[in-house]
Amino acid sequence: MSSDKDVKTKVLSLLEDSRPDKDVKTEVLTLDAGLLEGGGQVIRNCIGLSCLLNKPVKLLNARAKRKDPGLKPQHASGLKLMQDLYQAELQGGNIGSQEIYFKPNGVNTSDTFIADTQTAGSITLLIQISLPALLFSAPPPKKKLFLPPRSKKVILKGGTTVIASPPIDFLIEVFKPIVEREFGLHFNINVVGRGYYPQGKGEVVLRVDPIVERTLKPLNLVDRGEITKVRGRVTIANKSKQIGKRMATAASEVLTEAALPELENIQFDIEINSEKINAGKGSEILLWAETSTGCIISGNDISNKKETPEEVGKNAAEKFIRNIKHGGCVDEHLQDQLIIFMALAESRSKLVSGPITLHTRTAIHFIETMSGAKFHIKKLDSSESLVNIQDNSLDWDEGMYLIECEGIGLMVSE
Repeated sequence: MSSDKDVKTKVLSLLEDSRPDKDVKTEVLTLDAGLLEGGGQVIRNCIGLSCLLNKPVKLLNARAKRKDPGLKPQHASGLKLMQDLYQAELQGGNIGSQEIYFKPNGVNTSDTFIADTQTAGSITLLIQISLPALLFSAPPPKKKLFLPPRSKKVILKGGTTVIASPPIDFLIEVFKPIVEREFGLHFNINVVGRGYYPQGKGEVVLRVDPIVERTLKPLNLVDRGEITKVRGRVTIANKSKQIGKRMATAASEVLTEAALPELENIQFDIEINSEKINAGKGSEILLWAETSTGCIISGNDISNKKETPEEVGKNAAEKFIRNIKHGGCVDEHLQDQLIIFMALAESRSKLVSGPITLHTRTAIHFIETMSGAKFHIKKLDSSESLVNIQDNSLDWDEGMYLIECEGIGLMVSE
């Protein structure tokens, strides 16, 4: 078995070989992207790791388990962004493609990049595919003249909150505080303008401070602690503020009627944010709880033509309550988004979670395959010591789990 030092040495070697002046012939890793969840997350994780580890990859059956398989505009835009970031050779990056070939050729030293879905394609998913790669996008430092790496700026255009992806407020209020504190990284998300389906036209500026000469810290989220506050934000864009009030009132009523012991004596602070946007209109709600140990747990919903504001507020509150009830340290959205960072970090990361989502099981499968990081999952209320992520006979929708990962300790170094 390789030691942690051996693993880190191997990773550093891969990073050195990814410099543009190296002519490296690396075997292409071919993966069936239709396995398990079979959606866009497979593409985001595999392409990100392809860049970070200098591993050419071919993905077959992209988004095979979706109603409309193949790349959508947001996936094509994400691939083009990653191609720009790592000067990569890309084949099959067009809309509708189900087979992708991606070969990174070293970090692009430019400071500013643009990704435009030209639709309401999810900006948050563009952040998901690019953030890990941006964190390690600084060139290796020269010991005799070491200067802090310049931040990377990415201008992202599309939808800020769309169905089937986390809203931008989730990334700002839930994802960002957790990953910055736990993994020791820094980035900024500035919402220039919101965009909703079908027009899109939203814009977000992502600024990332690359890290050099150090690794990501291991995650340690094993104790939820006590809930200390519950906050919320209803955003109304080009709509009557009364709609936002109805949404907030409905959410508060559901939270009160639930009478959860965890929320006893907790005031619900839900703000209403009214904005003017360039095109279209939309409304959304995000609820989140902050705990004494620094956990943040959320629930959200977005308006559509079929639901009243009351129904949207109720849906968000019910999702929030479900995430509170399971007792874990993260909600269903944050759970799978932490997996790639746990794999890249040094040492052993630990996460206590509620039910394991199919997204998380899928992320673990492909990230293990590509990175060499090792994950172990234990059901905390079971006598079984470990469970297999591909075991479909297990009831993954019940119970609490401990997810542990021996990370690879990725580092940019001379």
